[in-house]
Amino acid sequence: MRLYIRPIAPNALKVLIFLAERGIEVPTVDVGTLSPEEYGRVSPLRTVPVLETEGGLSITESLTICQYLDAVTPGTPLFGEGAEERALVAMWERRAELGLLAPGIEFGHHTQPMFAGMLAQFPDWARGEAAKTAPLLALVEERLAQTRFLAGDRFTMADLTAFLGFAGLVGWGAIRVSPGPGLGRWLGEVGARPSMSPLHALAAEMGLPSLRQP
Repeated sequence: MRLYIRPIAPNALKVLIFLAERGIEVPTVDVGTLSPEEYGRVSPLRTVPVLETEGGLSITESLTICQYLDAVTPGTPLFGEGAEERALVAMWERRAELGLLAPGIEFGHHTQPMFAGMLAQFPDWARGEAAKTAPLLALVEERLAQTRFLAGDRFTMADLTAFLGFAGLVGWGAIRVSPGPGLGRWLGEVGARPSMSPLHALAAEMGLPSLRQP
């Protein structure tokens, strides 16, 4: 297998953290080292990440890549075991994707000078989207006062996506988090996981705040 990434891309980072969490080794290729023609052959829509399987299948979309690898690799799955846990993981992962990770990515795209030449920036819109995270933050705080992790007693894909979303929102300065006991504990525990090392390294490289500590 081979995984095509851009190290700075949040969705590629999601897969790298997943690989580290599950102990899966997959060679990576930075698409920045490819010619435009090579990049187009790997990813016709010019998106990352892309996973090439041993059978020659090319899989795009970070969540789909993680689901595939979770299914074909021995070990405890991050997407849940049994119908109830799988439903809880899917529900909280989707909430985190739409309510935390996506607003964090868009805030960076629309407010940071490094993206100015790549797209039309609408910073006021991005700030408005970041402000909409407040109800979900309150729900997450409430949930984590009851359970160790979002889907229950163990770390799952829901926690991975949510932490990556928090890191982006806080790192770019989109929100300020004053966590209560549940969220504060969770931020500290998840941030200390060895799998989060790529995220902390990227934050340090870019001079952004890290959520390593609550």
